[in-house]
Formats: sequence, C-alpha cells, structure tokens
Amino acid sequence: MRKTTRKKIAPIVVTALVVAYIAPLMVLVLWAMGLWSNGRTVQVMFPLLCWLIVGGAVIVGAVKALRERLREIDGGEEEDASQY
Repeated sequence: MRKTTRKKIAPIVVTALVVAYIAPLMVLVLWAMGLWSNGRTVQVMFPLLCWLIVGGAVIVGAVKALRERLREIDGGEEEDASQY
C-alpha cells in the first residue's frame, strides 16, 4: 500500500463516522418533531429548520474538509513541510 493511500484512510473514516452520527440524529429529530407537533406546524418549524441547517452544515463542512485534506495529501504538502 502506498504511503499516500495509508494517509487517506483516517480522514475518510472520520468523515464517514461524522456523517453516520449526524444523519440519524437529524432523522430522529424529524421523526420526534412529527410526533410531538400534533398539527402545530408553525410552532415546530423554526426549531426543526434550525436543526436541519446545523446538521446539514456539519455534514457539508466535514465533506469539504475531507476533500481539502485529500488534495493536501495528493499535493505532497506534508512532505514539503517535513523538510523544515
């Protein structure tokens, strides 16, 4: 296994764990809000929307950080920095 391939495993695993943790929480909140609202959509929509925005931002941020980290590994920036 190449050295760069081994370095890519950890960021991919961490990103998968973050998504696997946040996505079910988002679904659970959606389900709980549906049961709890009893037809009161106006009172429930703001917290629900906030939760979806925060959860979505966490997932999007984790994927963006993964893409940037993989680019850094492919570009060899770590090898350049280790010379100093």
